[in-house]
Amino acid sequence: MVTARPRPEEPRESDPRSLELTCMSNLLSTSQERVYFKDRLSRFLLVSEGWIAAYTPGRSADELVGKSDFDVFSEQHASAAFEDEQEIIRTGEPLVGKVELETYSHSPDAWVSSTKMALRDDSGEIIGTFGISRDVTAQVRAEQALLDQAQQLSAQNERLRELDGMKDEFIGLVSHELRTPLTSIIGYVKLLRDERTSEVNADQYAEVIQRNSQRLLRLVEDLLFLSQTHSGTMHVDLRSADLAEIAEIAVEEMRPEAERKHIALVFSAACTLRLPVDAARMAQLLGNLISNAVKFTPDGGKVEVKVGTDGEKAVLEVADTGVGIPAADRDRIFDRFFRSAIATQQVIPGTGLGLTIAKNIVAAHHGTITVDSDEGRGSTFRILLPLRQVPTADVQDLAAGRAYRA
Repeated sequence: MVTARPRPEEPRESDPRSLELTCMSNLLSTSQERVYFKDRLSRFLLVSEGWIAAYTPGRSADELVGKSDFDVFSEQHASAAFEDEQEIIRTGEPLVGKVELETYSHSPDAWVSSTKMALRDDSGEIIGTFGISRDVTAQVRAEQALLDQAQQLSAQNERLRELDGMKDEFIGLVSHELRTPLTSIIGYVKLLRDERTSEVNADQYAEVIQRNSQRLLRLVEDLLFLSQTHSGTMHVDLRSADLAEIAEIAVEEMRPEAERKHIALVFSAACTLRLPVDAARMAQLLGNLISNAVKFTPDGGKVEVKVGTDGEKAVLEVADTGVGIPAADRDRIFDRFFRSAIATQQVIPGTGLGLTIAKNIVAAHHGTITVDSDEGRGSTFRILLPLRQVPTADVQDLAAGRAYRA
């Protein structure tokens, strides 16, 4: 008797779509790329291991099926993603290489480049979307660093061009500032030596010569100071001195110029202030500020110089009723070579060094200088200096002077 062997079981046909999804799911479960598939309502169908690691660490792909971005991301981020995907579903047009900053709660923020496309079935019908995103943080930061460097170089080049122009203007101004008093001095010396003018009042000529000589001396001192600060070393000889006395002398030296313009030059001191300062530098500082105030104040105006205290600080103020400083210039008035638009328009003489020098002298004394001004209502420069007591043991050291590194 022959026993028939059982026939092998025929393999069952698999659903092609089910097999496709299974293969895709297996592939995505090992992929480190950030890939997702969504339905027409932007609900997750499949997500890759890389997507989970980036956005929902600790959760499984099965947990996310049927959920949307609103279950994972912030309202703002989810809304933006939803709008993008619905636009793709409506138009069929892909969104390629969109770069945006993503904020995570579990890791540092990162820049990503996302590409999203329509998901279609066998008949070409759009049934959802799929997308992939790449971390491009390193690339974006490198590009930003290059952009920052380019902007810095551009700004530096612009500043160099500006300085070059200011230096050219400065050379012209200095040449004029030297020529004018020298021409006056030479002219009046010739007049004094001319026998035909022997009857004139020599004292008047001598006064003009002295005034122009002082103008030249101030210019030379300013240029020497500029050279010292540029080289990095400025010497201050600190000795105990009366600040009110220094200020009063500076006022009196400028009084003839003020009287010529019929400007009331007023000085007041609330008290005697003895503190360790470099008297010559303080005189230079006040000379520059008072000279500026007189130059920029129209005939018949007023310049007031005050000395006082404010807590632990000595206070120097130089206020005028002059043309003031335009808002656009206030941040730059202490820059070397800078001259305000008003000075240029009204052809007011100067080299653009006075306030730079003033700021450096104040800094050498560990003080501060500020300005309160508006165009058309005058200016007030306020200097605060520490009221430092001079220890007995340090008197000889201060008398010997010390170097201040600017």
